Amino acid sequence: FGSSFGWAEGPEHRAWAEGARPFGMQPPQESWRPAIPGNNETVPTDDAVRCTHVDAALAKVSCAKIGYFEDPWTEQLIRNTRPPPRSPLIHRGYYSRVMAIRRAIVDFLEHCPKQGGVQVVNLGAGFDTLYFWLRDSSARWRDDLVYFEVDFPEILSRKLSAIQKRQALWPMLGVTAAEALTSDQLGSSGTRELRTPACRFVSADMRIGPELSDAMSAAGLRSDVPTLFLAECVLVYMQALHGDGIIQWAASAVPTAPSAMVVYEQTNPHDRFGKMMVDNLMQRGCPLLSVHEYSTLEQQQQRYLQRGWDKCELKDMNEVYRKYLDQADVERIHRLEMLDEFEEWHLIQAHYFLLIATRVPGGASGTAGGAGTADAATPGAQDAAADETPHSWIHRVAQPLA
Repeated sequence: FGSSFGWAEGPEHRAWAEGARPFGMQPPQESWRPAIPGNNETVPTDDAVRCTHVDAALAKVSCAKIGYFEDPWTEQLIRNTRPPPRSPLIHRGYYSRVMAIRRAIVDFLEHCPKQGGVQVVNLGAGFDTLYFWLRDSSARWRDDLVYFEVDFPEILSRKLSAIQKRQALWPMLGVTAAEALTSDQLGSSGTRELRTPACRFVSADMRIGPELSDAMSAAGLRSDVPTLFLAECVLVYMQALHGDGIIQWAASAVPTAPSAMVVYEQTNPHDRFGKMMVDNLMQRGCPLLSVHEYSTLEQQQQRYLQRGWDKCELKDMNEVYRKYLDQADVERIHRLEMLDEFEEWHLIQAHYFLLIATRVPGGASGTAGGAGTADAATPGAQDAAADETPHSWIHRVAQPLA
C-alpha cells in the first residue's frame, strides 16, 4: 500500500491518471501537467507515482516488524527488508488504514452467501499482500473466492518475479512449481501474468476503459457473482472525470449480482493542513488531481450515488479509528510505541476517509451501471430498495460506517 501520509513519508503508490473511452472520456494529454512554482523541472508523472509502491511496502514491513499487524509476506516480495525508521505517527496511521480495509473485506466475505462464488478486485494493487493475509487463515479464506490484482504491467511483472523466487509462497497460491504460476499465453501488455485458480494478476492501464474491461474478462471476472472492488489512494490521483469512469465501470461490471466498493483516500484540501498536504504531494510529482472536485465527504457520497451505487457510507479516519476498528486491538497497539503528537495525529486522520458503496442488481440506482436517480440519494428510497431485493445483505457490509 502507498504511504498514508504523502506530506511526510512519500505519496500513495497507486496513482492512475486515466481516460476510459466507454465512459465518453479520452486518455489524458501530457499538456495538462503544470509546472510547479519554483521548480519547473519537477512535474507530475506516472513514474513518480508508480515507483512509490516500494516506499509503501517498506512502511508496511516496518509496521509488521514492530507488531502493529500481521504481514510476514511483504518482506518476501521486496529486496530491501531493512526499512528506514518510521515515526509512531506513521505507524499508527498505517495501522488504522490496513485494519479498516481488512475489516471491510472480512465483513463482505462473512455476509456473502457461501459456496456460490465471490470475487475481490484490488484496483492498483502494487505489492499489496492482502491475498496472502486472507489465504493464511481458514477463518477468513473461502474456497469459492477468486482474487484479482490490477496494476500497471511493469509493477505486476516485478511482483510476479518476486513470487517466482519465493517458493514458500507457492502453496498459498495452490501450486508446486514456478511454471504453474503463470498463464500459457501472454497478457494484452505482452507480459506473463500470474494466473492461478484463486489469484489472478491483471496487467492493465485503467486509463483505457476497453483495455481494463478486456483484461478483466480475459482473467475470468464473472458478471454473476458477488464482487468487492478495492481502491486505496487510486481515484484521488486521477483527473475527476476519469475516476468517475472507474466508479461507474465498477458499478456496472457485475450486473446480475450484488457488489461493493471500498475506497480509502485523501480529503479536505482547503484548510491549512490540507493545503500543505496537497502542495507537498505536488512537489513530489504526485498531485491529487481530483481532491478539489470532491473536497468534502458529502461530495464524495454523491459521487458514488450518482454513478450506479445504491448506498454509500463514509467517515473520516478519526471516526473510523474510534468506532469502526476493534477497540481492544487499538488499545494493544497503543502500548507498542509512545505517541505524544496527538494534535497532529487528529489532523492527519481528518484528511483521510474510508468509504463503502454498495449496490444490488436492479436496485435503487435503476439499471445496473446507470446514473443513480435523485431518489436513490435519499435514505427512504435506499431503505426501500434494500427491503425489496433478496440481495439486501450487501448493504449490511456498509452499515457499521453509518
